[in-house]
Order: sequence, then C-alpha cells, then structure tokens
Amino acid sequence: MTAASGRDVLIVDDDADTAEAIQIVLDGAGYHTRVAPDAQDAFRQVGEQRPDLILLDIMMPSGTEGFHFVWDLRRDPDPARGNIPIIVLTAIHRTTRLRFYPDQGDGTYAPGEFLPVQGFLDKPVASEMLLAEVDRVLKQAEAASG
Repeated sequence: MTAASGRDVLIVDDDADTAEAIQIVLDGAGYHTRVAPDAQDAFRQVGEQRPDLILLDIMMPSGTEGFHFVWDLRRDPDPARGNIPIIVLTAIHRTTRLRFYPDQGDGTYAPGEFLPVQGFLDKPVASEMLLAEVDRVLKQAEAASG
C-alpha cells in the first residue's frame, strides 16, 4: 500500500487548467482527487465528504478568498473538518514579508499570527515537489492523530 492509497485530496483553485494539471499528477500517484473552483464549493464538498488534505489557492475571483477559507475552516466547531491539513499552493511567494493575518487578534488567532496551514508551495510547482509536500503533510497529520 502506498502513502497515496485511499487518500482524498480536495484541490481548491479557480484556474481550471491549474487544477487539472494538479489533479493529473495526484491521480497518477494514486490519490483520489476532487476539485472546487471557489471557497463556497469547497465548503460544500468538505461538508459532504471530508478530504484528507486540501490544496488551496489564495487568489481567486473575489480576491484573497483562500485566506478567508482557511480562517473559516479553522473555526469550524467540528474538529474533523476544522483540523483538515491544508497546503497553500499560490503565486504569492512564501518568503514575502506579508503576514497572513491582521495585526489585531480576534479571540482565535493572536496578533500577527501567520496563516494556520501545514505547508506552502509556490506556483508553478514541479510534480516531484508537489508529491513530496503532500506526502510530508499527510504523514505529519497521521502522526499527530496518533
């Protein structure tokens, strides 16, 4: 049994070509994939069938929709949904000085806390790097759940 066997990955990206390319790579490695073109559809899909991992674009038609998706998902009262591992896959470079959360706290996150995700990948991403990061995050989540 490979690390991918039986693993469900939800790809959230408004660019159909990008989502299809990611899907081809992951399906070829044995993952089961689904695609959501926006945060609203992603929430619907998470509610219907909890994925093992979410690959998330940040910039979508409504702006920084991906940021809001993360914050809303992390606030979900059901830990099975609220703790789904997320890898951000975006053209926003991960080493930017941009913080992914406002300077003020909100009761859930402290001032200046970075976006609560398990990984970041820059677009475009090489297939090998994508697969390695997906495998790393899934193994980390499995070890944390015990």
